[in-house]
Amino acid sequence: MKKVTVLLGGPGKEREVSLNSGKATLSALEELGFITSTIDLPENLDELVIQLKAINPDVVFNCLHGPIGEDGTVQSILNDLKIPYTHSGVTASTHAMDKWTSYQIFKENNIPTPETKKISLSENPYCPLPFPCIVKPINEGSSFGIYVISSDKDWEELKQNWSFGNECIIQSYLKLREIHAAVLDNVALGTIEICPKETFSIFSYQAKYVPGEARFLCPAPIDKDMEELAKTTALQTYQSLGCRGLARIDMMFDGKVFYVLELNTQPGFTATSLAPQIAKSQNISFAELVRKMVESARCD
Repeated sequence: MKKVTVLLGGPGKEREVSLNSGKATLSALEELGFITSTIDLPENLDELVIQLKAINPDVVFNCLHGPIGEDGTVQSILNDLKIPYTHSGVTASTHAMDKWTSYQIFKENNIPTPETKKISLSENPYCPLPFPCIVKPINEGSSFGIYVISSDKDWEELKQNWSFGNECIIQSYLKLREIHAAVLDNVALGTIEICPKETFSIFSYQAKYVPGEARFLCPAPIDKDMEELAKTTALQTYQSLGCRGLARIDMMFDGKVFYVLELNTQPGFTATSLAPQIAKSQNISFAELVRKMVESARCD
């Protein structure tokens, strides 16, 4: 039986989300009979290498979220050590984590996406897009640092409170139906609709992770043709970035077109997370999803 090490935690903003993903994954791996271990990502990556060499796993199941674990850094280390790992490789992870780069790739591949600009906050006294719009850090996940801007006052407050570096992306705000899709090993699995409480203008960190703050409709209540279009758009997005393993594609739907917001190469991973919910709607249990991901793990 394979030895599988779950990589989780870390010092970043998404530590708690990662710990939850890792705990659920570890339980499923043990249920499946794998020989398991865990590594809580250390700040010193040389220490990570030492721990990996000591354990010498057959597969690393990557449950990290955010920078380091999701941006190609850990993937590069695992490639160098020749340890197969779950989810996407270095290039896809790097491109997906950088929202400006991924936006450009979507446009090059004719994938519908909101108008987006990369700007320097210090060089823009006025908001460069019509209100309302959304400002996002270039490299963050779990909706950290996302602001809805509806006035010049909001813009000034954003500039005073921003803590994610001088550059950011600004995007047209599409107040549409939010529908996500999951892709596993080049197969689009299905869809889920996110219905946050009306008090949330976006699917925020709180709406994502606090029970009762959003409703999830799986599969999304759309007709068969639109379901196929959602899956086609999601798969095209996944392939444009060169992804592998599991990914989640976040989209806005106006009734005819699915506008891609971003692709997550390391989506939340508990039995009630969005991608596993989609898999479950296709009769893939959480444990079976974990097994499939271990079997498809590889290096670049």
